[in-house]
Amino acid sequence: MIVSNFQNSKICMFFIHGFCSGPEDWVEQEKFFGNIFTVFCPTLRGHDGKNDLELPMSIEQLTMDCAKIIENHNDKKFIFIGHSMGTRIAINLSYKFRKRTLGLVLVDGSKFADIENFGEVISHFEKTIFEKDYLFLLKQMFSSMFFNKKFNNDRERIINRAIGIPVKYSLALRRNVIWFDAHCLKDLLSKINIPILILHSTKLDNKRIRSPIKNNEKIDYVEFIKSLTLTLETKTFKNTGHYISLEEPELLNKTIFKWMKKL
Repeated sequence: MIVSNFQNSKICMFFIHGFCSGPEDWVEQEKFFGNIFTVFCPTLRGHDGKNDLELPMSIEQLTMDCAKIIENHNDKKFIFIGHSMGTRIAINLSYKFRKRTLGLVLVDGSKFADIENFGEVISHFEKTIFEKDYLFLLKQMFSSMFFNKKFNNDRERIINRAIGIPVKYSLALRRNVIWFDAHCLKDLLSKINIPILILHSTKLDNKRIRSPIKNNEKIDYVEFIKSLTLTLETKTFKNTGHYISLEEPELLNKTIFKWMKKL
């Protein structure tokens, strides 16, 4: 886990990485914010190849793991920042610690299913991994998250990191994410009344193919969040890949910091 040296601040920024990712994706954010606030960037269960007690690989379990860190710092207020899959954990933590949450930042989040189409979505996923090799699908998925050759080294590193995580952990978590989206996400968001900042850079079509945002177009995930909160700000990163923290760290940091000053 990355922890800032400046731990006397009463404000804690809690960065949560995405699926098959790691805290190293937040290095530039820790550098920027770590001299001002307390910063935590934990490695989520299973993402270092370990799963103590072989507990469920689920959004709820990963939330509970993060909650243990928070409970050891009862003197602090929190801003939760989640990337991709990590947006779900950030939302869940914001609900569980809503009396101590100052704000919530959702970085290129997504929603795979709702309760009406859950069966169809999970069935399609199971059919896909039956027909194709799961590791091949992981490679394909993470390959599609970068669009600029400038970041080819990051792309290869992130692909290798993803396929290096034990399949029994990542596959179970991937299934759970679909379930969580359908059964929990809307309810949680409707119950939290805190400032939310959306930082969004890509879109997913009906076939789950990712592409960069190019125009002033409506993004399903952003519209979904908008429908559930009145305290929302949105910043769109055009022609940028999924890992905004790596591709546009300075702009991302400044955007978050400017938003924080309003809280």
